Amino acid sequence: MADDDAPRERLGEAIEDAIEDAIAGAFRRDDAAADPPTPEEGSLPVPVEDDGEPVIDWEMVEICSAEPETDIGNGRRFLIWHGDRVVSIEGLGWAVHDGKRWYLDYFESAVRPLAHKTVEAIRFEAKYIEPTQDEADAMALADEHRLRLRELIKKGRSRDMQDEAELFELGNIVAAGEKAAAEVGDRKSKRARYAKTSASSGKMDNMMNEAKCYRSRPVGVLDSDPYAINVANGTIRLYRNDDKLWAWRIDEHDRADLISKLAPVEFLPEAECPIFLSFIETVLPDDDVRAFMKRYLGYCLTALTHEQVFTFLYGMGRNGKSTLVDVICRILGDYTTTVPFETLAGDDRRKGSEATPDLVRVPGARIVRASEPESGMKFRESMVKSLTSGEPILIRRMREEFIEIYPTFKLIVSGNHRPDIRGGDDGIWRRVLLVPFEVQIPKDQIDRQLPEKLWAERSGILNWLIQGALSYLEEGLKVPDAVRAATDDYREQSDPYGAFLKGACSISGHDEDVETPGELYAAFKRFCERQGFFCVSVSTFNKALPEKAAAFGFRKAKSNGLSVYRGIRVLDEFKYDPSYTPPGDGY
Repeated sequence: MADDDAPRERLGEAIEDAIEDAIAGAFRRDDAAADPPTPEEGSLPVPVEDDGEPVIDWEMVEICSAEPETDIGNGRRFLIWHGDRVVSIEGLGWAVHDGKRWYLDYFESAVRPLAHKTVEAIRFEAKYIEPTQDEADAMALADEHRLRLRELIKKGRSRDMQDEAELFELGNIVAAGEKAAAEVGDRKSKRARYAKTSASSGKMDNMMNEAKCYRSRPVGVLDSDPYAINVANGTIRLYRNDDKLWAWRIDEHDRADLISKLAPVEFLPEAECPIFLSFIETVLPDDDVRAFMKRYLGYCLTALTHEQVFTFLYGMGRNGKSTLVDVICRILGDYTTTVPFETLAGDDRRKGSEATPDLVRVPGARIVRASEPESGMKFRESMVKSLTSGEPILIRRMREEFIEIYPTFKLIVSGNHRPDIRGGDDGIWRRVLLVPFEVQIPKDQIDRQLPEKLWAERSGILNWLIQGALSYLEEGLKVPDAVRAATDDYREQSDPYGAFLKGACSISGHDEDVETPGELYAAFKRFCERQGFFCVSVSTFNKALPEKAAAFGFRKAKSNGLSVYRGIRVLDEFKYDPSYTPPGDGY
């Protein structure tokens, strides 16, 4: 019998060894699968704020732990963490709310760190990965029978057949519990590995792309209230009061307003600006012109564009025009942007497929300031008309699709040189308001500290602008005679043909008054020499003259087979004079 019992004993020993290994493994697995330590236990590198407080919101971590390990799941994780702080504006990119405005994050300097925080929090989700019901049942059953299994193992060779059967059954139960615990532990480990792979740039790009569709908004929803001006301590609103008069009020910042701009100035109703008032009285001594500029700049506080005009602040150096525009634009902050004058200049036309990076910042702006033009530059009239018409324009960032926006800005150009406007039609000239800055400050009276002195009065200047806005809303622009006269002079100087016909010709409309094209061009050339105008070629002159004839009341005709113009005579002083010498240096 001893020989017969030996195999059985060896088998029992093998079963015991296997079961002991299983139990030991189960305990090791249980330990490995335990919940990750909390921040208080100090084993995890938990991000902390400057004050030492942990920044992990464990409730949010638990919610995110239910998301799948996919790009779509990560997109939803991003929204769970930060969805109330971000929106994606079609064609412009992400905007992040900073407590006062929706900041258009063109370079993703604000939204990208939020993506980093999202993926860095994934590693903490293992704490909340729970077993399935079957796994939980298996693990609970194993725990329930683990003590009895140990007792049976300790019996060793004293176990009878019934004990052996029970040992085998309990071994399977504990092994099933070990397997369930191992699978839960594997999932927790897998989540930790997934957190690491999610931190790659490509995975974060995918996460942002998947989140975008849930928070996408058209550009038109931003800054949609034309009478709202967002400032450091609230949102100023212009409105009609019960007496139907325009007034102001200030509301708290509200992200639901979807305002993307901020004037970095506190609104203080009692603030004054004596230095600014003295400055503007000096550079614009004409009361009517000064009041007009106050109304126009107040108009610039709003998003209204129905006036369809732009201002050109003109004058030689040291006249305060740049200082004025600088301080207004600094006060209005995000509400202003600058474009190179080349955007408004030249004959070239963009191809329809080209990006417009110079215009990408104009959505929501109230003032677009053009850099100072150089001598001899010419307005691109189609662009000026487009930007001042109030009609929608197309803009496109690099590698993005075109978007359509409605301009909310007013164009301000300032300079020492007047760009040429060759078009003589009202379509362009009705949009031009030239404001003359005729006072030149002596060099020894220039205050180099004036810009900072004006900035110190920013709240008072804001009040001055609000007064101008209310005045505009009640009265309109009321363009003064001095601005009209300066603009008319600009028009005449920009139209050498018109200036020639007015200054060197007598237009009667009578057929007996006749000049040939050659005689008219010769007179035009002499007129340009005397007036200092650029003289176009004879072919350019002959192409332009028929249209001018129709506008001025004379006409092109035929005489003996040759072209002539009837109804016009060149004044004697501009007729051909062989003794005339063009102006020169005398040598």
